[in-house]
Amino acid sequence: MGILPHMKNLNLLNNPLTSLGKAYKKLESTLGSMKFAVVIILVFAIALVYGTFMESYHGREFANKLVYKSWWFMGLQLFMFISILVATLNRLPAKKMLYGFYTLHAGLLILFAGSFLTYVTGVDGMLELMPKEPSNTVRVQEDQFVVGYPNGEVKIFTLPDGAFENEMNYEEPGLQIKKYLPFSKLNTVWRPSQGTPASSAVYTIYNENVAEQMIMSLHPESDFQSMQKLGPLSVHFMPETLYSCFTQKTESGFIVWNTEEDICYTAESENYEIKKTPTNNLFMIIPHKGEYLKFFPDFSPLPLNDDLTKRQDTPFRVFSKKLFEKKPNLFLFGDKTVFFHKRKGWLGREFTDKRPVSLPWMNFKLTLDSFRPNAYPAQVPSYSRPVQDQGEIIEGGIKAVLINFYGQDYWVRSDQPLALSNGDKQVRFQIKSREIKLPYQITLDRFKMDKNPGTNDPASYESFVSLLDGRTNTPASSHHVFMNNPLKYDDFTFYQSSYFQVGPNEYGSAFSVNYDPGRPIKYLGSILLVFGSTWHFALRRRKKRKFFEKESTIESQSEKS
Repeated sequence: MGILPHMKNLNLLNNPLTSLGKAYKKLESTLGSMKFAVVIILVFAIALVYGTFMESYHGREFANKLVYKSWWFMGLQLFMFISILVATLNRLPAKKMLYGFYTLHAGLLILFAGSFLTYVTGVDGMLELMPKEPSNTVRVQEDQFVVGYPNGEVKIFTLPDGAFENEMNYEEPGLQIKKYLPFSKLNTVWRPSQGTPASSAVYTIYNENVAEQMIMSLHPESDFQSMQKLGPLSVHFMPETLYSCFTQKTESGFIVWNTEEDICYTAESENYEIKKTPTNNLFMIIPHKGEYLKFFPDFSPLPLNDDLTKRQDTPFRVFSKKLFEKKPNLFLFGDKTVFFHKRKGWLGREFTDKRPVSLPWMNFKLTLDSFRPNAYPAQVPSYSRPVQDQGEIIEGGIKAVLINFYGQDYWVRSDQPLALSNGDKQVRFQIKSREIKLPYQITLDRFKMDKNPGTNDPASYESFVSLLDGRTNTPASSHHVFMNNPLKYDDFTFYQSSYFQVGPNEYGSAFSVNYDPGRPIKYLGSILLVFGSTWHFALRRRKKRKFFEKESTIESQSEKS
């Protein structure tokens, strides 16, 4: 009787272990069950469909960040792996009738292992080649924020990999990194000009077939320029001071602009002597602070030194109006405009009562929408899902980082670097993709593009490249790369992806670069998957045939009896 209390105490001690064992058995049974596998596969399939739609409407990068490379998608694949593994282990020790099942599931597990190896150590990037310029730089889809200091120090920050706006909390003296937008669009805002008098304006040029809005500014901090190209038409936004000189008649066509005093005059009004070189090039000399500035306005508005280098340290600029008579040029001076008419010469017009000004090219008209002499336009990013059209991102393709530099906020954008200074300290900020350096160089020797008849649409394009590997003593090898004919070298595969224009009838080539160390493992897994499926199906069919044969034998024996 004295032993029984001790036995009860022992049972109490064993109860937690028993409960834990039961919980483990239940978890093992759940993870290895067909019901759990079906649920995981169904959720995985729905995620794939969702990712496909996201890639179709918002682009590959957005789909990768939102779905394919997200933590929850990786978690789904991990649960699928565990489910397959537990289902296999639950059917051990091995049975002959399940050999096909084991082979099939081994193929799935090996396939998952190969995919994981590719995800961790693989490379998927882009290589852009300019004509005749060797390159070994591959850009991968990993965003970095680069800060360059005047002493040569460079700090690189890996940006968050999510698809939505991310808060960042890095801070050092004078610099704070606050926010990262992986996808954004630009909104135009107007800011007051403080200490820098410079005008800005918005115009609309249109005819019956097309309309284009132009935002132009002279302010140095504006994101908009003072010159634009609209096909063959060049549009120049200039200080109002120059309007009177452009409308004056001059025999030489030379206009002198003193930027220091903000005045302009013609060469004839100041009696500047215009001379010719032995090669009949016109030039004029302006005395300034004890020296003589020599101008060749047909070549440059800046004065030239004796060695024909340009001087930037003088307030004088000289324009030749005759240079702007050969091609369409439109000059804008806030609420006034000047252009050259082939029959009537140089004409000046003012915008009054918002009435349009008729231009002498293709029935174009011009309106002044807004003129702001004390404000300038800036572009501020805001988060926006990217929009894809025919394989190209047309909106939301700009990445942006919000920083605070010595008490003032600035946006750093992926489409242009930003340089800021505080006194004598200048810091350069940039958003760029992580770069991988290959141990060999590839040069684009020739790019060929065939177009569809009667259009400018490319029918096909191909690249002729040479590859030079400095690790070997062999000469450069030549390769022909086109669709379905990639370049394979040193475990890397280079596919012809796209092209870009670098000049008139001159193109650069873009290759997608792939390094997949898990490919042999995935091939093995795929072979086992196919073989195992066939084997498993054959065994089940054989088992079913034997079952029906046995049933028919029993029935025939019953009938005889």
